[in-house]
Amino acid sequence: MQPSRRRFLASTFALSGTPLLARAQQLGLGAAALPPSVVQALETARIPLQSCAFVLQAQDSAAPQIAFNGAALMNPASVLKLVTTYCALRMLGPAYVWKTPVYAVGPVRAGVLQGDLAFVGSGDPHLMADNLWSIAGRLRDLGIRRIRGDVLIDRQAFDLPPHDPAAFDGDATAPYNVGPDPFLVNFGVMRLGFVPDAAAQQVRVTVEPPLAGFDLREAPRLTAAACGNWKDKLRADWKQPFAPRFAGGFAAACGPQTWNIAPEVSDNTYVQRLLGALFAQVGIEWKGQVRTAPLPADATELTVWDSPALAVLVRDINKYSNNVMAQQVFLTLALQAGAQRATWAGAGQAVAQWLSAHELDMPGLVLDNGCGLSRIARISANDLNALLRSAWDSPVMPEFVSSLPLAGEDGTLRRHFRDPDTAGRIHAKTGTLDGVLSLAGYAQTRAGRRYTFAALVNDPRAGGAWPALEAFVNGFMQAA
Repeated sequence: MQPSRRRFLASTFALSGTPLLARAQQLGLGAAALPPSVVQALETARIPLQSCAFVLQAQDSAAPQIAFNGAALMNPASVLKLVTTYCALRMLGPAYVWKTPVYAVGPVRAGVLQGDLAFVGSGDPHLMADNLWSIAGRLRDLGIRRIRGDVLIDRQAFDLPPHDPAAFDGDATAPYNVGPDPFLVNFGVMRLGFVPDAAAQQVRVTVEPPLAGFDLREAPRLTAAACGNWKDKLRADWKQPFAPRFAGGFAAACGPQTWNIAPEVSDNTYVQRLLGALFAQVGIEWKGQVRTAPLPADATELTVWDSPALAVLVRDINKYSNNVMAQQVFLTLALQAGAQRATWAGAGQAVAQWLSAHELDMPGLVLDNGCGLSRIARISANDLNALLRSAWDSPVMPEFVSSLPLAGEDGTLRRHFRDPDTAGRIHAKTGTLDGVLSLAGYAQTRAGRRYTFAALVNDPRAGGAWPALEAFVNGFMQAA
């Protein structure tokens, strides 16, 4: 055994003398399995040990090297996406695609669709504005130059209660609070760009995607102040999201910046403005409305849009922790299991049944919405570790592991673990909410030994637990 490895194990299993350790021993948490650096970091952050769970297991070992509070059910925040994405890759297959068919409800004569155009939503997690532009181009190539009727959206694939984007934390315009939709387009988000123009002494404001009728009522003033918290300084008024006002200033020192906003409007309002702009771009005249309605029986299929493969989409979900994409995938599992319409309960049941059938029973698992943006979601560190080990031995291992953020390189781990001993050697999912910090995934040491690990912290001071998580990972990465 290498000297560094011996020192790590000695410090791990020969702990004594701190108040947190004494308390943990009283609680039966097995604190002696935690490295002292982790215990000290938690003590510094004033986070009690019973609020944490840590599991570490070498992939060539039958038992964990560290199993601290591993059976406790805890809120994992976005680490829950590991369950959703792994089950989706297994249940749907990496090559699975979502299909969005487009129909004519009425004949096309002399370039005019005499009735309505209809889309049938299938829950595509990644139907973007440029995809709709391509669909509009296909319709033009089919000879359609005018749509006389409305655009119908069939949203029957999901059966969900009304979504309140402000319910979770009061921030209704935050993109992470967008709810699922069988016909989700562009994540329901518009991106505003702010570009300082020193020569013209003004701030140019751009919007993506193109939205018909978008009208900037008041642009911010260009200032010479320090950049600072530039969003607050804009003094944005979103009462009319497609006619915003910025009563404040924008500093030239900020350089170009972007702000993603989920406008507080009905599903159809956003789609109406988007389609209005895209149809005009490709040369299709349309003055109708967007309505939610079932596909009429006499509709004729015109074209079908295929999403990217699931193996591609899980990278966006896990690397950038996209909540609404994870929810779309989660609900699709209910449809895959045979449901006529997807519900939260149906998706949760489909996942639980699959896990049980593959020796991954998790009786305490609470998936809720499948993405971790939840106060009731629960899983144990032991179960996360078991899932990670199962995924490593599965046919979808390459797709699953490569979907996770890479330490020091990309996604939500781009700014973490940048030391040469860890950068590029850890694939792991992060999870962050008020009162929650979590990290779980895979690591390979310089000596070539591979590990699975899970760390969960549920405490009002969880935001201060990063040093403890870093000490946990760095400990075995540097010693093994």
